[in-house]
Amino acid sequence: MKMLMMIIVGAMIASVLGILVIKPFDRGGNKSDTPPPVIQQPEPK
Repeated sequence: MKMLMMIIVGAMIASVLGILVIKPFDRGGNKSDTPPPVIQQPEPK
């Protein structure tokens, strides 16, 4: 029972650390908060 509890706690810690590590990269490494420019496409004829 103690082993199962340690596995559960370890999984929770690993998930929190994974979220903290991945969070800075989910904006594509862009440090500015401005959205990317919208590319205007010509209308099909």
